[in-house]
Amino acid sequence: MTTLRPGQPHPDDRSNIDIWLLSTDNIEVEALATLKASLSEPEQKQLAKISRPQTQRQFVLSRGCLRHLLSGYTGLPPTTLGFSYGPRGKPSLDQVDQSVVPQFNLSHSGQRLLVAVSMAAEVREIGVDIEVLRPLHRLSRLCRRYLTAAEATEVLALDSPQAERHFLRYWTGKEACLKAQGLGITDSMQSLQLAPAARELTPVLRAIPVANAHLPEHPGQLYQWQPEPGYLAAIAVQTLGSVSIRFRIEQTNPTDLLAWPPTRA
Repeated sequence: MTTLRPGQPHPDDRSNIDIWLLSTDNIEVEALATLKASLSEPEQKQLAKISRPQTQRQFVLSRGCLRHLLSGYTGLPPTTLGFSYGPRGKPSLDQVDQSVVPQFNLSHSGQRLLVAVSMAAEVREIGVDIEVLRPLHRLSRLCRRYLTAAEATEVLALDSPQAERHFLRYWTGKEACLKAQGLGITDSMQSLQLAPAARELTPVLRAIPVANAHLPEHPGQLYQWQPEPGYLAAIAVQTLGSVSIRFRIEQTNPTDLLAWPPTRA
């Protein structure tokens, strides 16, 4: 597995996308406090409106880790980064003092946070999703609502837990594609037809064919993999023209993320 450090570019890999998988269990109190302190004033106000402690914790981890990661790519302090949000809530980084603004996306499930970042000028949009493998209640209803008829038939022909696993393969792929386009899952899940390979996913990213029925534009290139036992993940990438994409994966945690050298003041 490649060892990455934010802010250390690889000029020979212009189309690289860095994928960060962060374990969010067993976080030190001091690390959580540092991440919370990096949030913007609007984020602090949003955090104050969250009543459930677990949801508060996940908000701090997601927003704080994202800020520290993007700080490494831009060279700017985490607290100074500004974000804009699309109609469906997809975040993007406001213009910074450099030629290329990082493209990124994030997702969390269970005790894992997945963040993809690219400084490649050819990478236009990124969407990611990660899901913890788990039992799904009312699976037939979920299939009818979010899958095409062919996909639903395929999933419901399987026994548990294979049926839930296959449904989540469809779910992660579709959500990643829709997030890359800034669309909501309730709008367009059935507008995508995926063709995942029959064999099991591995830690190596695998390209998945995807057909677009009614969306504004093609969802781009889709890849799926199993980042570790108990989790499935997907990333969709839209590029300017036909380019070869290279992925680099780093598995870390928020405490180690904060231990890296600080960015410039």
